[in-house]
Amino acid sequence: MFGREQLFSAMTASYVIAVTLALVIAAIFAPVIWNGVPSGGDDDPSVAVITLRGGTTDANVNAVKQDLREARTNESIEAVVLRVDSPGGPVDSSEEFYLAVNRTASEMPVVAYVEGTAASGGYYGIVPADEIVVKPSSNVGSIGVIVQAPLSLIEQVEQQGETFVRSGPDKAQISKDGLREDIEVLQRSFVGTVMRHRGEQLTLSRAEVANGNTYLGAQATQNGFADRIGDTELAIERAAALSNDIEGDGYDVVYQGSGGAEFNVIIVPAGAETVQGANNVTYLVHPDDSETTFREPVKYYAVWGIPAEDNNATVIRND
Repeated sequence: MFGREQLFSAMTASYVIAVTLALVIAAIFAPVIWNGVPSGGDDDPSVAVITLRGGTTDANVNAVKQDLREARTNESIEAVVLRVDSPGGPVDSSEEFYLAVNRTASEMPVVAYVEGTAASGGYYGIVPADEIVVKPSSNVGSIGVIVQAPLSLIEQVEQQGETFVRSGPDKAQISKDGLREDIEVLQRSFVGTVMRHRGEQLTLSRAEVANGNTYLGAQATQNGFADRIGDTELAIERAAALSNDIEGDGYDVVYQGSGGAEFNVIIVPAGAETVQGANNVTYLVHPDDSETTFREPVKYYAVWGIPAEDNNATVIRND
């Protein structure tokens, strides 16, 4: 049997263990609970801030798509601010970015805030937004498409025809004319999307939009590529004001996602030789290499710059 002192010591030890365990549990779960509860109360609607920093790569776009999906399915979120700093990237993932933003904008107000750059595919993705807010130093625009393909597949089609047995005459065949036709189709689609969403605000003609110029924030607000100069706070305020379910300042702000990968560096690889071809096409011929690893023959980009691919030739269109 325990004496009074022994019983008191045992109870004290149990209390200390219980308190310690409670503190450990609180330390583990407090950040999750804190981030999950809006600061203004459970009943207040929220504006979600979703960030894309870096190229419109598959990984970055998939992360943003997931954040946008969560915003659409969360009953407390009534508007979205899309915070962007992106030079664009591959056309296919840039289109995924656009489609996700367009779907979200059809269900709730979306305001895009250009933190640094929204160029080419980065701008393509935000054109469905109800408003675009920029800083004076922001860069927006660069409406255009680049196609990347091994030069040998274009210059030596006849030799390849003798090397490979094909199931059809056009199987694995690439030509400058074919690339030019494809790039024109993608370019028309890109420009048409910008004109459809921003046409009423733009003071530029379709041809001027298609030239691929990039504009600083002040210029962008004058020519219609953006709507107003401001910061993140202004973008949040505008998103809340556009929502029919938010009254005054009665809303919370929640931040979703990690913000994407670091900025992709777009450079011309060392040793590449630039050769000017006909019909507004430039070849970037990379140094020869004995590597025979299979490479995707054609890749289309909506990017502000020139995508680097080691030991591979590049064909681009100068828009």
